[in-house]
Amino acid sequence: MNGKESMNKDMLIIPDCHASPDYSNERFTALGNLIVKQKPHYITCLGDFADLASLSSYDRGTKGFEGRRFKKDIASAIDAQTKLFAPLKKFNEQKRKNKEKQYKPKLNMCLGNHEDRVTRATNQSPELHGTIGIGDLQYEKFGWKLTGFKSCLSIEGIAFSHYFTTGVSGRPISSMHIGHQLVSKLHCSAVQGHSHLYNHAEQTRPDGQKVFGLSAGCYSHPKYSESWCQDTEHQWWRGVVVLKGLDGEGYYDEIQSITQRKIMMDYL
Repeated sequence: MNGKESMNKDMLIIPDCHASPDYSNERFTALGNLIVKQKPHYITCLGDFADLASLSSYDRGTKGFEGRRFKKDIASAIDAQTKLFAPLKKFNEQKRKNKEKQYKPKLNMCLGNHEDRVTRATNQSPELHGTIGIGDLQYEKFGWKLTGFKSCLSIEGIAFSHYFTTGVSGRPISSMHIGHQLVSKLHCSAVQGHSHLYNHAEQTRPDGQKVFGLSAGCYSHPKYSESWCQDTEHQWWRGVVVLKGLDGEGYYDEIQSITQRKIMMDYL
């Protein structure tokens, strides 16, 4: 190693969290403890970290800003991040005290359609410009590097987005077998959230390179629900995904899917 510490190129993927004042945020404390234990080099959030139910009417093209409820939504998202990073903060404080190397993972977040509710609200109600914004969620203050909604983030040869679109309609790639759809349509390794389903598929390109498609599920509270998908909520998968040994060309040595239930049992 020539005296240099080996580089950990593992990645923790956090799918849709939907932090909401209607539900406890204790799952973020457990996840924060897992992060300190595993110390992934990258932490990538796939968006919809905040639920922002106060702005849901703008999804339907109607105007209904609820200022008091919006403040509660923002407070819940900030509390979730505070709980998520509290174990890391405590760990680094001890390292700093002992004059040892601190652990500083690379934080990336692809904004989701629930964060985009802020943009839709200000577009439909110009009087809200300057009064609300993505900055209220304090993502960047907590250290996240942001990628815009429906934009693509590339890390180690893997494409990330809240969801990927297909065709001229720009509709999300969706299917019970989203992993297969992702590699078939994008021809590269790709990871998305949005559907709350877990699905993973792999292919080998003609050049021999292994590629994969991953729909990473969600990390919402077990009682979290959305009216549009009540008939399919039983198919949701709650947890996080770890990609171990990233090779820089869109593949890995090992994929680890950890259910929220196990995280709560082992790390809370």
